[in-house]
Amino acid sequence: MAYGLISLSSCNDKNDEYDDVGKATIVSLEGPSSAYMGDSISFTFDVADDGEIPLSTTKIQILYGDEIVSERIILTGNSGTYSGKILVPFLKNIPDGDATVRLHVKNARYAADVKDQSITVFRPNFPYLTLKTEQGDYRMDPVEGQPYTYKVTGNFPSELYGYIEAPKYGENGNGITFGASDGKITDGINSLIEFTADAEGYYDVTFNTQSYEGSPFIKFALNGTEFIKVDDSNSKVEMNFTTGQEIQITGLKSDYSNYWIDPAFFNIKKGTNGKILKFRAMDGKYRVTVNKALKYFNVELMNGSALSTLGSGDGAIWVNGDSNIGKPSYSANKLNWATSKSLCMAPMGDHKHQIILEAGKSINTINFKFYGQKDFVVEFTKDKISIADGNPWFAIPNSDGNIRAGSKALTKGKFYILTVDVSAGVNKATLSVEEVTGFNEVD
Repeated sequence: MAYGLISLSSCNDKNDEYDDVGKATIVSLEGPSSAYMGDSISFTFDVADDGEIPLSTTKIQILYGDEIVSERIILTGNSGTYSGKILVPFLKNIPDGDATVRLHVKNARYAADVKDQSITVFRPNFPYLTLKTEQGDYRMDPVEGQPYTYKVTGNFPSELYGYIEAPKYGENGNGITFGASDGKITDGINSLIEFTADAEGYYDVTFNTQSYEGSPFIKFALNGTEFIKVDDSNSKVEMNFTTGQEIQITGLKSDYSNYWIDPAFFNIKKGTNGKILKFRAMDGKYRVTVNKALKYFNVELMNGSALSTLGSGDGAIWVNGDSNIGKPSYSANKLNWATSKSLCMAPMGDHKHQIILEAGKSINTINFKFYGQKDFVVEFTKDKISIADGNPWFAIPNSDGNIRAGSKALTKGKFYILTVDVSAGVNKATLSVEEVTGFNEVD
């Protein structure tokens, strides 16, 4: 019995290891009743333990509603008076109003105490801003009748690169910078904003410190719908397209000319220097992913919120293959049988699907395969697909259905339009191929 009682007591002590024991008390909290966004404000507070369990840490937080927008941790190992500063963040589209300063103290055994204090936060009305460019610094003055809007008029190039700097405001203020991130202006960075005008010469550059709207400033968008960042290299937009619809991707500026345009999905409109595209595929919802590292627009057919599968024939057919096929080139982005890289064929309607490959660029030696979805679950094996027109460039020699080299080699620099037709059924697909030297721009 004695052993059992000792054992039970030991277990209970262990179970209580994370229970709050002792006391942590906030005696007082003093700080300003108001502040400006961008301020570093000071607080003084008294905290006390129970004399047995020492204190541990204290958090100072600023909350807008239930959202923590700023936080600082201070080591408070003993009872006493402490002080510290916390930043009142400069945030977009937040109106003047009350915020909460929250003090949260705990001891070494997780006993805690919390005290809140209200603080009124105002957005600064800066006397001026500074537009900092390679050409020099320009003072931006407030625009009368337009709160938080600043403007400078100058003789600028058509593409003006710079960031904006706000001065310290009031006794506790900090300098604030506004730069570009994924085609939007944001605070706290000095990466260059790409202001764009129709032509070089005199024009206005404006910026609003509440909405973060600037002009002239082209958003990173497709036909006005802004791209959503996926990661550091990729941004996407998901939307409906119609055959022949004009497509304009903005916000890439001079780098746009370096992007590869997939001729399976896009024609180039005449007289636009490639800046306006026309959609080739059938009507539907698509995901367009801009890959800034590889410089191309990857297009994938969707079904609702998911990527499309073949279904009855007008869904998506996907292509995967070895290290000698890939977009925008096999050397830069080889598929190598990775399902995440499977290429969506352009659905042309009437159960026809196309992929266009350039010999020596998007394809080299030939070993690829068609699938009914982006992964390898639904395969076009040899019993499900055949060569329709007896073309000499491609063949299906084996039962696995892999497309291999035919009797005639591909000609480097020429394009091969591969069309898979499943109008007779998804298990009776045919592959036809056309060789072309290039593609004309369209009206």
